[in-house]
Amino acid sequence: MGFVVRWLFAFVLVAVTYNPTQLNYVKWATENWQAQLPPAVLLGLLLFVG
Repeated sequence: MGFVVRWLFAFVLVAVTYNPTQLNYVKWATENWQAQLPPAVLLGLLLFVG
């Protein structure tokens, strides 16, 4: 069970940060950094730590 949870968490991290759709962190953060700087920084730190 632990392996599946870790694999799922890793998959979510990869899917959020790198995917060709519009639903990725990098595109959202670069387009909205002026209007939503605190959430972008917080999510960036969470992704970095994860």
